[in-house]
Amino acid sequence: MEKSISSRYYLDYNATSPLAKSVKSFLASGDFLFGNPASIHTTGKTAKKYINETVDFLFNHFKLSPVHFSIVFHSGATEGINTFFKGIALAQFKNKVKSTFFFSTVDHASAINLEEDLRVLGHDVYFFSVDKNGDFNRENLIEVIKKVTSIGMPAILNYTYVNNESGVVWSLEDAVKIKKETGAIIHVDAVQTIGKINNWSLLPSELDAYTFSGHKFGAMKSVGFSFINKSVKFSPLIVGGGQQAGLRAGTENALGIYCLKLALLDMVDEFKPDELLSAKTFIEDMLSTKGEIVGKNAKQRNLNTIFVIFNQSNSSDLTTRLDIQGFDVSKGSACSSGIVKENRILLNMGFSNKESLSAIRFSFSPSLNREEAQKIATCLQKALK
Repeated sequence: MEKSISSRYYLDYNATSPLAKSVKSFLASGDFLFGNPASIHTTGKTAKKYINETVDFLFNHFKLSPVHFSIVFHSGATEGINTFFKGIALAQFKNKVKSTFFFSTVDHASAINLEEDLRVLGHDVYFFSVDKNGDFNRENLIEVIKKVTSIGMPAILNYTYVNNESGVVWSLEDAVKIKKETGAIIHVDAVQTIGKINNWSLLPSELDAYTFSGHKFGAMKSVGFSFINKSVKFSPLIVGGGQQAGLRAGTENALGIYCLKLALLDMVDEFKPDELLSAKTFIEDMLSTKGEIVGKNAKQRNLNTIFVIFNQSNSSDLTTRLDIQGFDVSKGSACSSGIVKENRILLNMGFSNKESLSAIRFSFSPSLNREEAQKIATCLQKALK
């Protein structure tokens, strides 16, 4: 039930999610796996056992082979993305190799803000654009990447599978085609996929890396994981004691890692995509009478996100009003020192400054059903009058 967190309607699942039931049960048991997984005593070995169990589960569930991929546990997607791109950039800098890194203008800030560091290490950075639906031109991107690879320069692409604000989905079939035609190294930002699209566990082995954050699907904060193809050479972002085969030093968070498995098992049991889509559509039909649905005509969209531009309203005023009415939603715009800024994603999709200041994102639980959606729509309609 959506109205289950402090008697409020929590509609901000793209920002973070409540802990999964099995995670809460495990934590309540008091078995906190405090031993150091690198220790050779029984308590340490117990912690290591739970980590190994989670590793096996992740490979089996996502149907990727440990022969070709490594799993790197980290603090979440921001670290995972930094590890991948800075790691490649540093390794190639050491080998005096210059590369071009490709990002879209609507990628997450953890990717966009890598530009300066990548250029300092001697690499080029290219940003490709999207249209007003949030889609990109695949053939144009392939052509640009080919120009880079044709002169022997490596190309590394960040591919945002599901956009966290618009909910627009880019198919992995397109990513595989780009890989086959250009030979680019492709990292997939898969953070917003679990419980939000059909077939979220199907990951083509042709692509080079996938990054996830645990708190997006009911696991604990500050824990995530990446699958990285063993053929990709990168320098670790964090060095030290050589844990995780030297790919990420530091004592592993055994408790957080095991909770990844628990949360994913809950998601498999509870995720009903058809029911979620029906529920979201019911709310969206109501909201479409109040404003413009961002990405409504995109090739693909996810199942849980509605990003609405209320042209006659300011998003700050609206979120305050909705908060008073018991709704937790996102403005979709960054705040700095109390100053509301234009939404970068909307501006780069071609919307105006005014429109970018008038948007609200609603992102729903993967277990949302039609009955709950009807209650939410009724209450939202009253609150938005």
